Amino acid sequence: MALNESTNGWSKHPIAGVVTVIARAIGAAFALFLMAISIPLFFIPLPFGLPLFVISLIILAATSTRAHTFITTTLKRFPWVWNKLKGAFGE
Repeated sequence: MALNESTNGWSKHPIAGVVTVIARAIGAAFALFLMAISIPLFFIPLPFGLPLFVISLIILAATSTRAHTFITTTLKRFPWVWNKLKGAFGE
């Protein structure tokens, strides 16, 4: 399943639509929480900050269409990074 793929008609029901919106909001909040945790981890000697930041970027891009567009256009400016991560973003 690609990032930000439609729910294939699953969210046409009102209750299912609310569940979808809540699940995406929780996913975005969780990704932002992981991103906030990863910033202080950049400064410790153990390499936890960068992988956690990349994971949070992928989760945020999966839950938000606008964030997905912003993240992918920013990463495309750096081809050496984009070539390594484009598979994770469904490209």
